[in-house]
Amino acid sequence: MNPNKPKSLIEASSTIEAGVSSSPGTGNRTLAFEGFPYLATRLVSLLHHIMLLPRSWQAEQLLGFARRQAQANCLPTCLVLAGDLCVYFGEDGGGYRSAEIPCGAYVISEKLAPAEPISESAELAERQRELLLFQEAQRENLGTGFLLGDLTKGGRPPTYDEEDRLAGTHADGIPRGLLPCLECGEWRGNCFDTAHRELVVRVCCTCENDNRCARCGALLHDRKLNANYLDLSDLKIWHVPGFSGLNHRCPEKYGDRLRCPKRREIW
Repeated sequence: MNPNKPKSLIEASSTIEAGVSSSPGTGNRTLAFEGFPYLATRLVSLLHHIMLLPRSWQAEQLLGFARRQAQANCLPTCLVLAGDLCVYFGEDGGGYRSAEIPCGAYVISEKLAPAEPISESAELAERQRELLLFQEAQRENLGTGFLLGDLTKGGRPPTYDEEDRLAGTHADGIPRGLLPCLECGEWRGNCFDTAHRELVVRVCCTCENDNRCARCGALLHDRKLNANYLDLSDLKIWHVPGFSGLNHRCPEKYGDRLRCPKRREIW
């Protein structure tokens, strides 16, 4: 237990136990940012988005914020409270407590808009500076390299039944296993990948796009993130990595989409 951890975060453990299920773990701080508390959103396996949260927030507010963010973004989300305490959330808002915090991935920040305004403060600004230094050190280690999405497109080996049922294409070149969506008309379903022909992949239509901005509610991208779609222009299956949603910008009426102004003290 970190003795310097704010009291509100120490109390969080008992509150969390009452509201989410538990998952065993031993804790791992290796390559993890330690400016707790924060929200870690997995864009792809090697790239996480970090959103710093105020230390003045109590457990109930932290958990509620994390749930809303996860439900809107529909991306793997983790509320990190300490080096051995976090809560992982699914797209449905359900969470489970764990001692294994996200680590080992490159991080970015201030790209995804928060579900509610986060007031600026001196301690938050200091942690933001620490986060920027952490990011800069990671970029130096990366050098001239670059990050990719899932090259397998989430593919898996076929079952015995799929080997025959999904083999080949229809007369128009559409992979077997895909059917047109009754709503948008695009093709969707499971089929063999057009690049890695030994893997079965899931193909989504535009109706399945559910990755939304937590602030304005607009879609983060015109395609579902970390998913695949069939391009009729070349009859190939293309993958949309999670970081494709970072180009989203809220309408101007929302103003600064990341933070609300620092409150002026009245004496």
